[in-house]
Amino acid sequence: MKKIVVLLLAAVMIMPLSCTESKPDSVPTPPIDNPDDGREDEPEVKTYKVGDYYKEGLAEGVVAFVDESGQHGLIISLDEGFEQWSTEYRGLIDQGYPISHDNGAYNSSVVKELENWKELYPAFAWCDRKNALGLSSWFLPSIYELECAYIGLEAINTTLADMDKTTLATGPNDLYWTSVEVGVQSAYPFSFSYGEISSYDTDKKEEHRVRAMRKF
Repeated sequence: MKKIVVLLLAAVMIMPLSCTESKPDSVPTPPIDNPDDGREDEPEVKTYKVGDYYKEGLAEGVVAFVDESGQHGLIISLDEGFEQWSTEYRGLIDQGYPISHDNGAYNSSVVKELENWKELYPAFAWCDRKNALGLSSWFLPSIYELECAYIGLEAINTTLADMDKTTLATGPNDLYWTSVEVGVQSAYPFSFSYGEISSYDTDKKEEHRVRAMRKF
C-alpha cells in the first residue's frame, strides 16, 4: 500500500514538469531583414514633368514634353539663335526627300545628307553645334514638337526666367523656325503667341528665332 502511495505522489510531481516543458524546435524563428545580405537596392527611377530643369551629363535644357511614364520626352535648349532656314532656294521635297511634320530629328538628318549643309542651312547648323563632346541628338524641331512646347509654355518660361535665361518669345517678332519645308522657297515658322505655324514670313532666307530640341 505504501508503495502505491509513493508511486502516485511521484507521478503527481512529474506531470506538471512534462506539461510546462518548452519545445524550442516547435517555435518558428521570425525572419530578420539583414541590410548586409548582399542585395543591392534598385536604382531610383528619375521622372520629370514639363517645366523641370533637365541635366544629364552634358545635355541641359528645360523639359518641354514627357510621356506617361515621366521618364522620356523632349527638352528645349536654354538659349536661342537668330538664323536663316537656308541661304539657297532648294526644294528638298521636290528632290525626293520626304519631310516629317512630327519628327525634327529625322528632318535634320535629311538636311545633313546634303553637301555643304552647315553653310547652306544655318538654322540646322546652329542646333547641331550643340552636338559636341559626345552629344549627337540636338535637332531643329518639327511643327508638332514646337506645339508640345507651346502647351507647356508657361511652365517652360517660368523655369527659363528663374534661371535668368531668354524666355520663349511671344508678341512681336515671336517666330521660330521649324524643320518643316513648304516648298522650294519657303519653310514653316512657328508662333508662340498663337501656338501654330505662320503663313507669313515663310521665306527660307529670312532670319527667325531658333531653339534646339533633344529627346531623353
